[in-house]
Amino acid sequence: MTIKLDAAISATLVLCALVTTGLVLRREFVAPPTAPAQVERKSIFIEDWRKHLAKGIRMGSEQAPVQFLEFADFECPFCASFHKDVKVLRDRYPTQVALTYVHFPLSMHRFAEPAARVAECAGDQGRFEPMYDLLFEQQDRLGLKPWSDFASEAGVADSTSFETCIKRTEPIPRVTEGKELGKQLDIQGTPTVVINGWKLGRPPTLEELDQMVKAILGGKSPTTGK
Repeated sequence: MTIKLDAAISATLVLCALVTTGLVLRREFVAPPTAPAQVERKSIFIEDWRKHLAKGIRMGSEQAPVQFLEFADFECPFCASFHKDVKVLRDRYPTQVALTYVHFPLSMHRFAEPAARVAECAGDQGRFEPMYDLLFEQQDRLGLKPWSDFASEAGVADSTSFETCIKRTEPIPRVTEGKELGKQLDIQGTPTVVINGWKLGRPPTLEELDQMVKAILGGKSPTTGK
């Protein structure tokens, strides 16, 4: 009887261990639910759009005829997908398209604001764009990979200054300005894209982006093609 009881207890303990392990694995490896894609809204023209370019960091020429303003969050999966399309577009039009990135970290994303600080600290050493690329390309490593490793891969030279920078706790001016601008322009989700003043109702596809660029270069509206 004792042997049977011990066996039953052992089996129960093993089952409990397996269930616990399964829950831990699920927590660690199953991605949390993400925000739903934005509902399509009407495109709106922002009259004073050029002054808002100062609220972000520009990648590309100030003289480029096509200026994108992107409100984004480094942990947003839709932003990572859009990032791939923007890279393709900028490769197609290297001197004609410029992107200004505006920080708009969402409160639901645990690592969005720390990642924004990391990007700004890399930017202090002239490495914002490589870090911006890396954070989106390795989005699944946020919170798992040390920020110092991101910095090394992004070519940040002074690791000591970088570490000091990311440990600061005061608000990041460009992130604060991005949030305030987002509220001012009624930004409802990420990514939200403004192209030559037109705040688009939803994130465009690569094909739509290409059509918009061609329309602007042809002297037409990016939203109507007229």
